[in-house]
Amino acid sequence: MHSVFLNILLQTIECLVFFDFNENIKRTNTKIRNFSIMFLGYMIMCAINVIFSYNIIVNFIAFSLFHFCFFHFLYKHKRLFAVIYTLLLACIVLITEQSVIELIAIVNNSATQDFINDPYSYIVLIVLSKSLLFMFFKIVSNIINKFKSNDEFHFNNLVYPSSLMLILLDFTILSNHTNLTKNIRILLAVSSVFLVIAVITTCIFQQKQIQKEQELIELKAIQQEQELNRTYFDLLEHQNEELQVFVHDTKKHYRTLYDLAENPDKLKEYIEGIVTDLEEANQIGKTSNKLLDLIISKYNYICEKKGIVFEKNIHQSNLSFISDNDLTSIFNNLFDNAVEAAKVSHNKSIFFGLNKVGNMLVIDITNSCDTPPIVKNHKLISTKNDAGLHGYGFKSICRAVKKYNGDIEWEYKPETKEFVVSIIFPVHSNLI
Repeated sequence: MHSVFLNILLQTIECLVFFDFNENIKRTNTKIRNFSIMFLGYMIMCAINVIFSYNIIVNFIAFSLFHFCFFHFLYKHKRLFAVIYTLLLACIVLITEQSVIELIAIVNNSATQDFINDPYSYIVLIVLSKSLLFMFFKIVSNIINKFKSNDEFHFNNLVYPSSLMLILLDFTILSNHTNLTKNIRILLAVSSVFLVIAVITTCIFQQKQIQKEQELIELKAIQQEQELNRTYFDLLEHQNEELQVFVHDTKKHYRTLYDLAENPDKLKEYIEGIVTDLEEANQIGKTSNKLLDLIISKYNYICEKKGIVFEKNIHQSNLSFISDNDLTSIFNNLFDNAVEAAKVSHNKSIFFGLNKVGNMLVIDITNSCDTPPIVKNHKLISTKNDAGLHGYGFKSICRAVKKYNGDIEWEYKPETKEFVVSIIFPVHSNLI
């Protein structure tokens, strides 16, 4: 006979699992409110179960209605998706519970009902089934996010739930194949409850930390976009001033051309000088990608102001397979890091290369760097004053590169005091 305590325990753990699933597929800024409402709903379902003596039909109807409301009203999913998620949830709950019951019966070589009737064994059964449910939801949420936003499948998310299941399975085997005292069986049951709650809450906070990192990366992207816009207008103003000076000198140029009309060699040399000045004045429009042109122009202008030699070798600039947001994230962060290191170095130089090698698009950025980078756990550590934000720059680059199946490598050359970053993208032939 199920007790009220066991029912409350089941509903509480299931509420945590369901909350984690929802926050994984649709992150919100109202987590405390959402969890409070869901917990209240689960306690109402618990009361319904007790009042109607655990009637399966009433339980299913209450379960479906409450979870549809959670999906549709709390997490703002469309009605169709709310129905799909509710049916999916019901199926997974049923499958996991039945699978664990049958598994335990097979492992213990005993009747299923005998195991359920033991209160301490039943607690472990509940916890084990909810742990399996937790792992199923981790897999499902990863698949949903993969289809929704092309996020990569995070297998590390399955480490905690799978480890938890193995431990609980060991607890079950231990409690049923050895003559344990009642106190030890109680201890195993209580430990199982605390363990599953600890693992689920840890995963929830881990997810919150991932969300916080994502928000910081997005914040940095917004900051870079604002800087790009400011620099663009500065660059336009700078070019406009140069153009005004050039227009002012036009009369002098005409007069000089008239004077040199009888000397063809000097006339040719003078005209070539004028053409060179015009080309240097037009900083924007060096590649076939307008956004990349703007980013290159921005950092070319910054390098001029900081006395950094900025060399470019661009033979391939078709980056149409990369979204504007990711393109901005990759190149702004790369150039930003290069400028920060080069401006305090002795040689003050940056080289940027963009070339095609076979069916690969190769990006190379080399900058002078007098001080070797700080590396911790094979990861670059920011040396900037506001490292809390800038520390996500290289993470943002890696994340964007990985999104397009690219590969990124870096190395520091102490003999030349240079820091080199190389990125390789596989590109279809029709984009080359």
